[in-house]
Amino acid sequence: MSKIIDHKSVWYQEVASRDYYNENDLERTIMLNLELIFPEFKVFPFKQDLLNNTTGKINAADLGMVKSDYSEWYVIEVELGKHTKNEVISQIETFRNFTPTRAHSDYINLKRPGVFNLQKLNTLVTNKSPELMLIVNEYKDEWKKDLKRLSCKMCVFQIYTDFKGRRMYRLNGEHPFIFTDFCNCKYEKLLPNTVKILRSDFLEGYGITNGGVFNIEFEGINYLWERYDDGNEVFLICNNSIPPLDPLSSRYRLNYNSSLLKGSKKTYIILNIINWIIKNKTPKKTNSDYSNNHYNNSSRRFKRIF
Repeated sequence: MSKIIDHKSVWYQEVASRDYYNENDLERTIMLNLELIFPEFKVFPFKQDLLNNTTGKINAADLGMVKSDYSEWYVIEVELGKHTKNEVISQIETFRNFTPTRAHSDYINLKRPGVFNLQKLNTLVTNKSPELMLIVNEYKDEWKKDLKRLSCKMCVFQIYTDFKGRRMYRLNGEHPFIFTDFCNCKYEKLLPNTVKILRSDFLEGYGITNGGVFNIEFEGINYLWERYDDGNEVFLICNNSIPPLDPLSSRYRLNYNSSLLKGSKKTYIILNIINWIIKNKTPKKTNSDYSNNHYNNSSRRFKRIF
């Protein structure tokens, strides 16, 4: 059994599902915590019968959730790892092959009265197929191939308790992006003016994608940075010949928090002990816009290393 220790040296031990809880217990726990984990979504119980248009089988899911901007929605199945692959995949196939209708959006609305805009909910459900997610209490490698075929995420949700019965939850695997306000990064000393982001989806979650260029203000000076992706690795390259990086430090913590200042929204980035303010992101520039020769030279040197 795995264990977790917190910052107060309190140990938490994983709860063995086969001995201490059943699937309904796991489902209730997930239901109570899912909006905390995914604050961009509204969660609802989804026990409505769904018809597989291919096989004629009928299955009911466990949960569902709708994104607050009505851009996507999920059908969620909660399972224990002790179940067989065939029974799990059979249910997921139904969720992939049913036809969402207004009756489903009406059902969702009744489960969370007053939460949804029914018109927007109807439009979403009847015009966009749901994302699928299987939440399981242990990683099941033998399920992975079939779940991928059905475009279904496998999210691992585990329960831990300490000696006093207080709980801690561990989330792993595939799931919607979780907006957090920090990630770790590393100063790449062998590369010019470069830091490596150790969590690749962190910047993307805030709209900074590959090739994105944006300003960071430090002590009244603007620094131009560009995101550069190399395979699964994500880097930030600084335009300035003397970036605000300490050559004696290699590990940094990158914080990203938004607040309202004097009526305009700004975003703070804190890297180690350096306070940075990201200004409104500038549009991606053409080569003619980069008059700083050092920046052009640095980019070429950087790319040659890979």
